[in-house]
Amino acid sequence: MSNFTIIENSAQKATRLNLTEIKSFSPHQLRKHLEKTNKTKFSFVSMFPYIGRGNVLRENIIDSKTLDQEIDELLK
Repeated sequence: MSNFTIIENSAQKATRLNLTEIKSFSPHQLRKHLEKTNKTKFSFVSMFPYIGRGNVLRENIIDSKTLDQEIDELLK
């Protein structure tokens, strides 16, 4: 069994979703799904120190498409 297959099976077992479904979720949607299915609070943790101008992620992690849209709006 390849390492990828082991990782894929582990991800499917932990999330109850296949990889295609996981890829279609934004991080925020995946967090909500995991909270609902596991009935526990789920959060992303940064291993980096809190140095700089504050939390750039605000309340939620946003996907790259949303981030690109916000940057485009700011640069208009």
